[in-house]
Amino acid sequence: MAFGGGSSGSAALTAHTHNAALAGDGGQLSQTLTDMGGVVLYSEITDNSAAVAANTAAIGVNTAAIAAIPAPLPAGTGSEAAIYASRWGSRTASANDAWNNVAWSPDLSLFCAVASDKVMYSSTGSTWTTGSGQGNKAWNDLVWSPDLSLFCAVASGSTSLVMTSTNGTSWTSRTSAANNFWRSIDWSPSLTLFCAVASSGTGDRVETSPDGINWTSRNASEENSWQSVAWSGSLFCAVSSDGTNRVMTSTDGITWTARAAAEANSWKDVVYSPELTLFCAVSSDGTNRVMTSTDGITWTARAAAEANSWKDVVYSPELTLFCAVSSDGTNRVMTSPDGITWTARAAAAANTWRSITWSPELSLFCAVSESGTGNRIMTSDDGITWTSRTSAADNAWRGIAWSPELYTFVSVCDNSGATINDLVMVNEAGSSNPFNI
Repeated sequence: MAFGGGSSGSAALTAHTHNAALAGDGGQLSQTLTDMGGVVLYSEITDNSAAVAANTAAIGVNTAAIAAIPAPLPAGTGSEAAIYASRWGSRTASANDAWNNVAWSPDLSLFCAVASDKVMYSSTGSTWTTGSGQGNKAWNDLVWSPDLSLFCAVASGSTSLVMTSTNGTSWTSRTSAANNFWRSIDWSPSLTLFCAVASSGTGDRVETSPDGINWTSRNASEENSWQSVAWSGSLFCAVSSDGTNRVMTSTDGITWTARAAAEANSWKDVVYSPELTLFCAVSSDGTNRVMTSTDGITWTARAAAEANSWKDVVYSPELTLFCAVSSDGTNRVMTSPDGITWTARAAAAANTWRSITWSPELSLFCAVSESGTGNRIMTSDDGITWTSRTSAADNAWRGIAWSPELYTFVSVCDNSGATINDLVMVNEAGSSNPFNI
């Protein structure tokens, strides 16, 4: 930087210093430009009091706001993280209905729940609104596709047993491939495909769609009562509660192949562990009530920790642990680090445990029950030791979902013996009541 066009003169301007400072009166800005010999080349004092006052006020507001933000609990801090699930409160559902399941969309920052003839949504878990256009169907399951930015739900009934929504608020009925009892739906990112399985129908107990709008019937490998379907990253796998071959697999969702289950049990749920490259399924009856497979084709019977009616199984990548819950038995939780060897764990209460989910952010399992007195929730940071949590109401809790963005669990229930005011339950330390612990 140079001032003037020549290089002559006693004070070369090729090197200089520039100092700016607020004057002591709190409102003036002093600016001075000197050469390297200390000769003042330029000096100015500007009245800047109004700007200084505005900046000072803004700093005060921001400082107060920053101070008000509580430090988040780190994941995996055991009892500290469990504080988030220690207190639960009732929330009013948008309608007095039998709510079956709930899911979270991180892209929409929205919970959606489905019921026997309705859908409702909430951005906080606290205030719920009935969606439009859902149709009078018995909605059983729903899934979020991040690739399509689309919710998709399936139902049982007469016609149009699929509905979709891009925003979770307005829903559109879609013509299902068949009028079956659709029980479970999953999404394959790599195939860009929805896949649903049914417990009824004639040769058409699978349906697929690349967009949620147009659905095509697929022949199931057998006309079994298919209960659950899971995607591994390269393979769809479904399990059933009856039939000759109670497993079927497909690499494309179109052609399905029958696979012999390890035992002819009533298989209820199947989950996939990418870390172990392992499918794991649990059943409600039989001699060995767990089976595993590395490829979905060959299945091996595993002895469950107890001969209980196992309902749901989930995998924790952070703990490298499978965890299952049951509706009966002495020890109603079991865990396994490999899917092979299972250990009985004492549930927090001898309740009818229905669903379980895992929160990576809290490093916490959370399960809900259909029975019990004031204790229909339990949590564990390791799957071994479980703690009862006071449930907001003694309702038949069915589904549970976790929102990492809101640090909030949401559970929904059947409305038998319940009121509209307590059909939803959330952890009070979540977004609905931040840090009120």
